[in-house]
Order: sequence, then C-alpha cells, then structure tokens
Amino acid sequence: MLDKIEALNTVRTHVIDLLEEAGVEHGAIDGSEALNAVGLNSLLLARLIIQLEIEFGADPFGEGDLVISDVRTVGELADAYAAAVSEGVAV
Repeated sequence: MLDKIEALNTVRTHVIDLLEEAGVEHGAIDGSEALNAVGLNSLLLARLIIQLEIEFGADPFGEGDLVISDVRTVGELADAYAAAVSEGVAV
C-alpha cells in the first residue's frame, strides 16, 4: 500500500527531475505549490503523468471520477495517485 508521504516524495522527485532536465529553475518543492507555479508546462505535465502511471501502476484519471484539471498542487497530484493505488485503479 502506498501512503501519502511516499507518494508525495515520489511525485516531488519526478517533478524535480523533469524541471532539471528541461532547464527550469525551481525552488524547494514541499507539495503545496501549484503545478504551473513550479514550472510545469503542459508538455512537462503530460510527461509527469506518464512517468507516474508507470511508477505507481495506477491511473487516477482513467475512471472519469477525477480529471487532471481538478488537481491544482503537487500534493493533490500525490494524493490522487495514493488513492488510485489504494483503490486498485490499474493502468
């Protein structure tokens, strides 16, 4: 089972890796930041979602109950994946 802290740490790691790969400067990311405020554009966000689905083996947006536009912060994204894993929403 994936807890929220583990999910947040994994999401933060992937966000930081993508930002650094894209050459986007960023400050500390604790989870409260808006996804667009940390420097994720639509392409980076799409790549992040793909990476997280592979990492967690779950898709919180696949069933239609939650859409990516409902997720505003890094922490909310981590919570979505933690919930999807605990509910067994496979990719």
